[in-house]
Amino acid sequence: MSTAAAYSYPIVDLLGHASPSSQDAVSKIVRDTSNHFELPATRQKKKEAIRAVIDAYVRSHQAGMSEDATPISDTTHKEAIDFLRRLPSSLPIPEVVIEPDGDLGLEWYVSNYCSFVVGFSGKGIISYAGLFGRGRKTYGTEFVSESIPRVIVENIRRVFA
Repeated sequence: MSTAAAYSYPIVDLLGHASPSSQDAVSKIVRDTSNHFELPATRQKKKEAIRAVIDAYVRSHQAGMSEDATPISDTTHKEAIDFLRRLPSSLPIPEVVIEPDGDLGLEWYVSNYCSFVVGFSGKGIISYAGLFGRGRKTYGTEFVSESIPRVIVENIRRVFA
C-alpha cells in the first residue's frame, strides 16, 4: 500500500441517504461539530499551549541563550500558565510569543490587520493590544486576578468576529 493510499479516506455522502426532512438536522450537526473542533480551546490544545509556555521558560534559562535576551521569570511564566488555564473553552488557543526583555505574550492572529496580544511581565499586570482592521485598535492594562478581565475576552472575540 502506498503512503498516499494510507492517508486517503473514502468520501461518503451521508446527506444523500437521509430523507429530505432529516437533511437539515444532519447538516446542522455536521456544521456544529466542525465549528467545535476548529475554534474552541479544547483540553488538548490548552495542554499544548501550556507546554509551549513551559518550553519557552526552559529555553530562556538554558546556557547559550543570547546575551541580548533576558530569561523569563518564574512569576511571568506562572501568570501566563494561569491565564491559559482560565481561558474559556469557547475561545481559540493563542500562540506563545517570547519577548527579548523576558516577557511572555499570547497572540491571537488572523492577519496583519487583525490580531490581539496579551503580555505578562511578572508584575501582576496584563498588558494588551489589538488591531481590528485599518485604524481600529485598542490597548491597555489590567491587573492579574482570579478571572480573565472581560475587556480581554471581548477583544479576543473581536479578532474572530
